[in-house]
Amino acid sequence: MSEKIASHAEYRDFATPNVILLATDLEDDIDYLLTHAVAQARSCSSTLVLAHALPPTECLELNSRALLPADAFECEQEAKRKLTNIAGFIRRMGVSCKTLLREGFPADVIPAMVHETGATRVIVGTHGRRHLKKMLLGSVAYEILRNVDVPICTIGPHVSCKSPVGVPKRILHPVSLNKEYEHSARCALEIAQFYGADITLLHVLARDMQREANTDQIAAWTRAELERLIPDEAPLWVTTSVEVERGAVAVQILNAADEMNADLIVLGVNPGFSFWPIRENNTAYEIILRAKCPVLTVRRPASARSAAEQYENGRAVPAGHC
Repeated sequence: MSEKIASHAEYRDFATPNVILLATDLEDDIDYLLTHAVAQARSCSSTLVLAHALPPTECLELNSRALLPADAFECEQEAKRKLTNIAGFIRRMGVSCKTLLREGFPADVIPAMVHETGATRVIVGTHGRRHLKKMLLGSVAYEILRNVDVPICTIGPHVSCKSPVGVPKRILHPVSLNKEYEHSARCALEIAQFYGADITLLHVLARDMQREANTDQIAAWTRAELERLIPDEAPLWVTTSVEVERGAVAVQILNAADEMNADLIVLGVNPGFSFWPIRENNTAYEIILRAKCPVLTVRRPASARSAAEQYENGRAVPAGHC
């Protein structure tokens, strides 16, 4: 296949996870997350694990008073009851389901649950549908994204729960060309191959590149690089396309997703990324927050080289932003 990137068995778990962990607060997020989680688990015959982190007793308050041990016990029993009821509902839908309840903060407990269950995908909501919990759920999603290494499927506030997509047919993969972009491209192509989905590889030229005199040449080089990522045999199982756009990165990605009616965005991010800024603009955050379809975030290997390092080695690479 020369330099073409083939589909490897090591990437199959990205497309068909044996175990999917659904991180839920059991209240605000469960209604709109559950339909997506069931659809994804059913599509690849996965076991769905309902995971809930019970806040530590010392952090709970009731009417401004410390929560009594009896009250803490009741909270735990109520959480167990909810998990059992939801799991029973899922099993009646023909999906294997387990429950997992641990005391602790989500940032600590969820990564441990992922390791304990062997989950290779986590589903989490980024914002609650009830305004009082938006900030809380946003911070929990942030911590999970920062601390879990397996792919994270985020369901944002604009994603409909009425028509969940378990089998994606139109996948958008923004290619950053920055730090081991081939890894996330392989993941996206593996998912497209498994589901027989059409896939579009998109790169948005950085703002500084848009001002270069040889922008057309850079765009042509970029298009050739995107085409190199597509395996020779790809036309046998999927329709692929490549696009190079100019403009604000997040805006162009979201516009492309809307135009193609994408039902999944596969987004590569780098290790140690700053994901949830308060004042700064962050492309990945903006995409997840505004996308109308689920976003599967894939963390690239920690050994990845930066675009600056690639320049130092004599290779001119137009850097991406996500």
